[in-house]
Amino acid sequence: MLAPDLRGHGRSDPGTGYSLENLAGDVEEWLDAMHITEFYLLGWSLGGMVALELVEHLKNRPAKLILLSTTPCFVRQQTWTAGQPRAQVKILARQFRRDSHAALDSFFISQFDGDGFDGEQMFSLRRELLDISLLPGKDAGLGGLDTLMHADLRHRLGSDIPTLVMHGDRDAIIPAAAGKYLSTHLPDAQWLELEHTGHAPFISHPQRCADAIRSFLQ
Repeated sequence: MLAPDLRGHGRSDPGTGYSLENLAGDVEEWLDAMHITEFYLLGWSLGGMVALELVEHLKNRPAKLILLSTTPCFVRQQTWTAGQPRAQVKILARQFRRDSHAALDSFFISQFDGDGFDGEQMFSLRRELLDISLLPGKDAGLGGLDTLMHADLRHRLGSDIPTLVMHGDRDAIIPAAAGKYLSTHLPDAQWLELEHTGHAPFISHPQRCADAIRSFLQ
């Protein structure tokens, strides 16, 4: 399993732009540099949007696609109710400019709304995941939020790659209705809704996630 860090995240250098096209272009260049021609592609959250952009570049190169807690459009619009209010994203951007660590901590906690974790479990998750992570810099964080504010892939869902769309029914970041939309508008997609699950099911319900992915790939 190969998990490249997007630009400005983890150990990847920052870039001058963080649009879906920029991020997908980086992954495409990385695939070429690694001489990877046959693979399965999994994207989570914003990474799922990058994966959708990437398959537009690669056409049918990935054998299968897995979209986990993904949306075609993050921000609520007049014709799209399965998103976050635009004002909420602007507030998060302001918080990130003022104190990026506090903003990321709050965002991290909200990913597990609906999973039923108590305070001690959340403290343990923070210590095991957030506290040891290389957090994105301000440019990368704000660039990602700007991309989420403006990206809309609803009219670009023509890929017929076999796709598994997985989504928690209690996702507080991206409503399950957004994933359901993807499953009904992608030509060859399966839908799997995970009960009593928030935005990061591979952390809160790792075995259920692994079993579903393994079954789909087999």
